Amino acid sequence: MAIDNVYDTIDKQNPEEEDGVLSRLTRVLDSAKSLGFPIPEPLAGVFSVLSSMSREAKERRGIAFVRQLVEDMQKVQGDLAKTRTQISEIQSAMRLSIEYDADEFDDKKRDRYISVVTSSITSDTRINDLVSFIQDVEKLGERDLIGLKVLNQVMNRASDWQEQAPPPQANPPKLHPNTFIHRAQELSFQMAIALTGTNGNESNFSREEGLQICLRLQGFGLAEMISLSPREVPISNYAARLTTRGMMLLRLLGEDVPNWKRYFGPNGPL
Repeated sequence: MAIDNVYDTIDKQNPEEEDGVLSRLTRVLDSAKSLGFPIPEPLAGVFSVLSSMSREAKERRGIAFVRQLVEDMQKVQGDLAKTRTQISEIQSAMRLSIEYDADEFDDKKRDRYISVVTSSITSDTRINDLVSFIQDVEKLGERDLIGLKVLNQVMNRASDWQEQAPPPQANPPKLHPNTFIHRAQELSFQMAIALTGTNGNESNFSREEGLQICLRLQGFGLAEMISLSPREVPISNYAARLTTRGMMLLRLLGEDVPNWKRYFGPNGPL
């Protein structure tokens, strides 16, 4: 009888092993290494991933995460009693962060998870649904975060809001869309430099790269595309801005966010 799945067959033949095929395969690799057998790089990468999926590896990863989290939490423990974010939200964010970190083995994301948790404690603004920001960090790629930072740099300048007397409650201050539209070319340019490493030669970069990132960020609720005339693909510019959610995520990740008080009052979003 033909064997449909060799890995299932190996598992069935080794019922005493809790990790089954993962434990068996990683032991084979370790034995091969100890005997001096050369392991092709692609195959070694596969075994490395399998090894990281073992229960023991995940437990070690989890312990290391907790140690780093505790170390960073100790730095802000004095703020815990006066935090505006609900403790239950912080606890849920911690649990999910540990689960994600044990599955991904991504040190950069680990640092971001911990930054979100600790920053939520010291924030003077209440953070609702903190877990959703942990989920954003898990799903966003490095290029997404680069794009988010470029939007903060180009489309959220301190000079955007001119100082003025407090307006009547019925007529709060606001920005005209032209504030963002007039920077469409600069945004396209800076996005291309950040994402593709171009040297600033406008004939030598793709505006599509940054457009795609902005559209992804809009899908997460972190940015909003600003309407322009229909684009000539792929050479025309585009415009987008940070949403308050995008600003909050950047703040939780330790970034400076201009105009913070314009969007967030002492008791939460205005």
